[in-house]
Amino acid sequence: MNKAEILHNLRQKTLSPETFQKEFWQAPLISSGVAKGTVVELLGNARTEWLIQFLLLHPELLVFWCQKDVRANPTAIYQRGVELQRIKFVTSDDLAQPLRMALESGHYPFVIAPNLFEEVRVFQRFQLLAEKTKSTLFLLGEEKFSKAWPISQQLRIDFTEQGMSIAIEKQKHGSGQ
Repeated sequence: MNKAEILHNLRQKTLSPETFQKEFWQAPLISSGVAKGTVVELLGNARTEWLIQFLLLHPELLVFWCQKDVRANPTAIYQRGVELQRIKFVTSDDLAQPLRMALESGHYPFVIAPNLFEEVRVFQRFQLLAEKTKSTLFLLGEEKFSKAWPISQQLRIDFTEQGMSIAIEKQKHGSGQ
């Protein structure tokens, strides 16, 4: 039993189940899934491929994909089976404003952006908005994980000789089962 599951069990014992009832999205290669209404940071050379597989598990839901410059290739995403009509691609120099608006709207269950933020209060604002609307914000990191406390889950996803591997760096929420 990992630390997140131990904390989850303690909370369940001390609080009523209704007080701390998290919902989870089904996720590839993660049995517990990804908690709804959280901020998730993804690192590694397979993070985009994993994210596409995640989106394929939820084909009916809308996606807001924000980027500073054009990095996501819509053609490659379409070739992997994701319908592009459900994805709103936005390019902006200031990512905080469109991300805040997408989260506030509650229209997009999945919001995706590069992690170009450093201030904890920005992460905290995103976390509060995601929690309020039950949207999940996926931040695509580059080299190392952020130390910001509002990030609920940090995953390193890499291609290996055996296929895709996932290492959970941080997970605040216990198992979804």
